[in-house]
Amino acid sequence: MKKQTAKVSPSPITGPAVFLLPTPQGKYISELSYSFRHKSNVIEDSKSRCARCPLRAMCRAVWGLVLGCCVALAWAVGTHSAKQSLEQLHAPFFTIWFCSTWNLLLFPLYYLGHLLGAEQRQWPTACFRQCSGFLVEEDMTVRVLLKGAAPFSVLWSLSGYLYLLALCRISAGDASAILCCSQGFIFLLSWIGLNDRFMGVRIVAVILSITGIVMMAYADGFHSDSITGVALAVGSASTTALYKVLFRKRVGEVQPGTASVLLSCVGLCCCVLHSWVCVILYLTHVEYWPPIQYIPWDALCVMASLLLAFNVLVNLGSVLAYPSLISLGMLLSIPANSAVDFYVAAAPQLSQVRVAAAAIIGVGYLLLLLPGDWDDSVVHWIEGLWQGGWKEDSVVGEDGGADGGEIAKPKPKPAGIAALT
Repeated sequence: MKKQTAKVSPSPITGPAVFLLPTPQGKYISELSYSFRHKSNVIEDSKSRCARCPLRAMCRAVWGLVLGCCVALAWAVGTHSAKQSLEQLHAPFFTIWFCSTWNLLLFPLYYLGHLLGAEQRQWPTACFRQCSGFLVEEDMTVRVLLKGAAPFSVLWSLSGYLYLLALCRISAGDASAILCCSQGFIFLLSWIGLNDRFMGVRIVAVILSITGIVMMAYADGFHSDSITGVALAVGSASTTALYKVLFRKRVGEVQPGTASVLLSCVGLCCCVLHSWVCVILYLTHVEYWPPIQYIPWDALCVMASLLLAFNVLVNLGSVLAYPSLISLGMLLSIPANSAVDFYVAAAPQLSQVRVAAAAIIGVGYLLLLLPGDWDDSVVHWIEGLWQGGWKEDSVVGEDGGADGGEIAKPKPKPAGIAALT
């Protein structure tokens, strides 16, 4: 009887011993799993290297500056169109209702970008259901969507309504400057309601914003009509801050998909629910609508399209650029609105008090854009500069001593560096 022996060959794959179970096709499961893990690791490494690529960061920075300028231009021209329409049609709630209904186009625009850029494309219903998880916890129906988006639509319409009322009393530049103070209100509400990290520099920024608001109110005296306009603009900024903080509380980290779904649902709520408010205001003679042929549809459509472009750039622009650079667009809208008021609307020249107030608000806005760990980053950067300079000097001294045949003594560290190290 012959002995049967099995030949054992060394495995080409180093690692722990595993059982190789042959599949019906003659391949090994462990080899497949190893190759799959290897490919996934290669893909992850390439993605991480691409994310850290300086060229990619530079492109995102350039896109951020371009989109920030587009945000400022859209907001300035849209605000000017709003002032023009309010001169012919004194119906601010109808105006903001008409513009808010255009938000229904936000999710279709986001889905179009998803089709163009995503590797794994989804159907519209699947994409909408995935992005609307913060609104719908059960079966997705129109009633559930309206119920979830109703608080946001109320805050949205109230903020726009107060802003348009403020435009009737103050200039577009002043209104835009006060609206920039909403970042300070967002910090205060996030610190109180969301337990965000306390930062002293942001408290200083809030104080600067409040100082700028008081100076804006004082520019024409405390007994002028601009006091009411400043108060309405502050109410609009506060409502905007409450809207954004509530959105963060419901969603957490805001993504372009969730923002597009929410704004589309806000447009649906405005179209379905807020239409009755327009009718009630018309019947109670709070607002007056002229015949359809006398309504300035051109100014309304320009304003609505620019507001839609503004929302697209702010909420969906983070795919291409850094959100902080896009946020600079609101700060740039202050000089843009002032220029439009001066050259187009023939407004009087700005007073020194208004210029100083806008500058103070701008400084506060820039301080609020600083990241949470900016102080640690600056300290580490300064430490790296000092330590790197000392090491280079010591290396040069050693090389010089070796060339001259003498033992080079390293330079002593400064007292500050010795304390840091």
